[in-house]
Amino acid sequence: MTNDRKRIRIDALIFTGPERKPTVLPFHDGVNIIWGASNSGKSFVRKSIDYVLGGDKPTLPPEGKGYDNYLLWLTLPGARKISLRCSALGGDIYKAEGHQLDFGASADGFETLSRKHVNGPNVSRMLLGEVGFRDAQLLKNERAQKGPFSLRLLMRYLLVDETRMIDERSILLAHNTTITSEDKGLIKFVLTGVDGASIEPVRSADELKAARDGKIELLSQMADDLRQLIDETVDSEQIRSDLALAEEESEQALTVLSGRQEELDGLYASLREMDGEIQTLNSRISELRLLIVRFEELGSIYGSDIERLQGLEEGSFLLQRFAGVNCPLCGAEPEHQTHDHGLAHVEEQRRAVAAEIAKISAEAFELDGVIGAAQHELTATQNLLDGALALRAEKAEDRDDARQRELDARRSISAANGRVRRLEGDLENRNNLAALEARIGRLRSESVRVRQRADGIDVNLDLTQSEAHDLSKSIQSVLTAWNYPGGDALHFAKDDQDIVVDGKRRRDNGAGVRALLHAAFKVGVLVYCLEHHRPHPGFVILDSPLVAFRPAEEESPYGALEDDEIALRGADVARHFYKHLDSLKDRAQFIIIENHKSDQEVVAPYANYQFTRNSALGRVGLFEQPQFDL
Repeated sequence: MTNDRKRIRIDALIFTGPERKPTVLPFHDGVNIIWGASNSGKSFVRKSIDYVLGGDKPTLPPEGKGYDNYLLWLTLPGARKISLRCSALGGDIYKAEGHQLDFGASADGFETLSRKHVNGPNVSRMLLGEVGFRDAQLLKNERAQKGPFSLRLLMRYLLVDETRMIDERSILLAHNTTITSEDKGLIKFVLTGVDGASIEPVRSADELKAARDGKIELLSQMADDLRQLIDETVDSEQIRSDLALAEEESEQALTVLSGRQEELDGLYASLREMDGEIQTLNSRISELRLLIVRFEELGSIYGSDIERLQGLEEGSFLLQRFAGVNCPLCGAEPEHQTHDHGLAHVEEQRRAVAAEIAKISAEAFELDGVIGAAQHELTATQNLLDGALALRAEKAEDRDDARQRELDARRSISAANGRVRRLEGDLENRNNLAALEARIGRLRSESVRVRQRADGIDVNLDLTQSEAHDLSKSIQSVLTAWNYPGGDALHFAKDDQDIVVDGKRRRDNGAGVRALLHAAFKVGVLVYCLEHHRPHPGFVILDSPLVAFRPAEEESPYGALEDDEIALRGADVARHFYKHLDSLKDRAQFIIIENHKSDQEVVAPYANYQFTRNSALGRVGLFEQPQFDL
């Protein structure tokens, strides 16, 4: 029969030492029984498996001297084989691929795993993830504080020691004395997959009181700081009266400032207007000066032209004056001279020159008049400019005086506003102090409920009636398969958080019956997970589940057999117990440890190891055995 369910199989527990031959204890699917004499190493097998899976380091017995490594060979889902190793001295857990006796960092798939369920690689998250468990947060209390679901928590359903097997306390406990929210949350998560991640935590009463006291202390310090700023000799009413006066002064100063600002703005506007006029006068003076210069240059040209024309006119006169005298070259008298000197043209030219001189002289005269007018306008404009500059200087002085008055008004309003702010600050400090004192008073009067609970959380965190019923059916089927008398009438009691069989609480039975019912519960949880397709590692290790089958005559810490234990023996429960567990071998593995002298016929059909403490008979103990092929 094949089964593709995700589970873990323990293939072997091995001890190695540098000068010792390996001690090997192989395991198989279905039932594996370790039984025999006391103090032969049977319980140390359980402790060693737990240690390699992240539990506490056991004390190595004297016969284990020389061994320094604990190894577990496991088969993970998908037939993947791995080896886990940890030192006898403690420390981390080391993993390698395949079944290996001696491996280090160079081994295939070597990885260092933390014992604790922390961030980073750890044995808990690795193994839980292999069988399908997700990261989950379990509620630890009604305040919805949470802790991570881990292999260490789950181990109470995978590995049960002898003391817990017969304990009268709730079957959900690990080592606590009373049931906690975490115990209830664990069984709910295993059965249903529902954890507490969806609920936001609330603070405890102590935390709330500490937070309240911290607030009071902080507010008190703030109040003390404010008192240092307040003159307590002056009452608040006086401060309010002074503030009203300061606000009135501030308003008056603002009115004065507005008038002085308006005056200053008028002076600035007047100066800008005067500056425009002065600029216009300066421009006109520049134009007149340029015009006079050009006119004077034109007058110079007129004078030069008149001098040139007068020269021409004088030359013409001389030519005509000397036309009636003897020739200066030959001395011929005028009447004997045969050449025409063009005197008629010279005269005509002289008259034209004289006319031109008269015209230019008239224009020069007119130009002198224009220049005189321009110089007169220049003088007048310069006088206007001088007057305007003098007036502007007066306005500038008025502006400077007005600016100083405006600055004085600003200083006045600044001082008034400063007084207002100081008084307002003082009044605000007094109001804040009063508010702080009122808040401190309210906080001191507040009471904190001793028991805090997250909103909407199930107060008891119990299994629902339906969940408890389904679990009870799985446990009942186990007891029925074990031929347990009265096992048909079974239910899970919320008040005890334990099972009740045939109307009798588990804790009210003898040690042997308590142990068997405890075993039935843990196997029942496994069967429930198989039937409801819930994750489960697929192995259960039980130490002394069949205490009831100790010989009646044998001295035992459990005392003499009680009637209910004798009834179990009569129902041949031990035979049915092993037969049922072995029927699950395709889906689960069981390691059963027994301290009493088990019936050879009962254990013979199954893989079993008898520790005899007799070197002449079989295997003496865990560390003294015939060699197995690895």
